[in-house]
Amino acid sequence: MSFMPGDIVLISHAPYTNRLSAKARPCLVISGFQFNENGPDLFLAPISSVIRYGDTKQVVIESSDASFADTGLRVRSAIKCGAIFAYSKSQVCRKLGLVQSQILEQVTNKVIDILTTD
Repeated sequence: MSFMPGDIVLISHAPYTNRLSAKARPCLVISGFQFNENGPDLFLAPISSVIRYGDTKQVVIESSDASFADTGLRVRSAIKCGAIFAYSKSQVCRKLGLVQSQILEQVTNKVIDILTTD
């Protein structure tokens, strides 16, 4: 299976931030195409239906957006940009859908800001 930045995938064991347990969850592929094609892993950002109001490290995907059906998600969700992780491509269950380029750009900018802000 080939993965593109912006794909939403379902994985069976997404780690919680505290790394004490895991559960199945959708995630956004944020790593670039060349990285995805040439290695065994992907960089993912978990997606949650729990919206944390005031959390500047998330990007919300509104169910009212015209392109929401393309995501494969069921409800309004938040991409957790402060919780990215590497995950083996071979462990991805399936692709659910994809986000619009504007959403991917927002996520990328938030991740860069998180990594570069002192």
